[in-house]
Amino acid sequence: MRISTQQFYRQGVDVMLEQQARLNKTEVQLATGKRVNTPSDDPSATVQILNMGEVSERLAQYQRNATVAQSRLEQEEVALQGVNNMLQRVRELAVQGNNGTNGAENRRAISFELKQHLEAYLQVVNTQDANGEYVFGGYRTDTQPFTHDGLGNFTYNGDSGQRRLQIGDSRDVAIGDPGSAIFDDIPANAGGTTDLGKIIYDLAASYDAGNEDPNALADLDSAIGRVLEARARVGARTSAIDDQRDSNDALDLAVVQVKSSLEDLDYAEAISRFNQQLVGLQASQQAFLKIQNLSLFNFLS
Repeated sequence: MRISTQQFYRQGVDVMLEQQARLNKTEVQLATGKRVNTPSDDPSATVQILNMGEVSERLAQYQRNATVAQSRLEQEEVALQGVNNMLQRVRELAVQGNNGTNGAENRRAISFELKQHLEAYLQVVNTQDANGEYVFGGYRTDTQPFTHDGLGNFTYNGDSGQRRLQIGDSRDVAIGDPGSAIFDDIPANAGGTTDLGKIIYDLAASYDAGNEDPNALADLDSAIGRVLEARARVGARTSAIDDQRDSNDALDLAVVQVKSSLEDLDYAEAISRFNQQLVGLQASQQAFLKIQNLSLFNFLS
């Protein structure tokens, strides 16, 4: 079987090009520190790497959601703490005002302070976050939740919706409570229900008239209990966020490790391979030069 000079020449060039391609691939790996730089490097590993990347991005979004949720809950907790502190003071005033030793003048002085607390209450329950959204408005975050007509009638303008954020693949968390669930429909000592604003307003009105309010303490205790329940829920959600954050971090670390095992380069092996490929390329080049110097090449025109 005869092999033509052109075939010898083509085979020699093909060998060198193949060696050069391998060498170039190894050089890219050494430069990037990645074993897989293109899908053709390892199709199976590429699919897994892409999947791992998607998981990491999803976990990063969950962590961002957790940060937003915690911020909102912290703001709600601050507001609830403010209401609770105010109620404790109002209760002290109710105990003082219902004392039979107090005359009408003293009760009117207490009424004046109660009115100040009522104004502070309306400010707190209409708290807005950094984005200008009302914390206790439910889904209606652009509407002031509580209004007062000045005559003892308090209106809740929000809804019963409860906003939630996804903080894990199978876990979401409420990032607030509608004001109606905390400050409205409080069982009244006289029967039926009342709201927190009206409790304070009626107490102030009774003292302003120089009278005691026999229902005030019981109603205030019910309101305080409602606020404490809401604070407990906020605390439980904050704890759940902390737990989920830790879980997300642990999962993300595992994903990073798996991804690293798939795409990161073993430098020792790559350097050894690079040296071998370089020697192979040089050998093929030298062999090609020798073939070129054969007499058959010398007679080519």
